[in-house]
Amino acid sequence: MTTAEVQKMLQEDESYVYMKRFDFSIEKLEARYPDGCPDHVIAQALMITEDDVERMYQSIVAKLRTAMGVSL
Repeated sequence: MTTAEVQKMLQEDESYVYMKRFDFSIEKLEARYPDGCPDHVIAQALMITEDDVERMYQSIVAKLRTAMGVSL
C-alpha cells in the first residue's frame, strides 16, 4: 500500500489506523489503550509527527473551551 493510499484510508475509513499489529483497526487499538494512547502511538497510527499530535490536541481543546465559554 502506498503512502497516498494509506492517507486516503485514514481520511475515508473512520475505523482505519495505520498499525498492522492492531490489524489496522481503531477498535483493537482502543481496546489495548482504554484510558488513552501515548502520543507516539497516535502519531504512528495517523502517520503524523508527535508535534502534530500535540498541536491538534491543543487546537481541539481551545475550540472546546471557546464553545463551552471557559477561559483560563
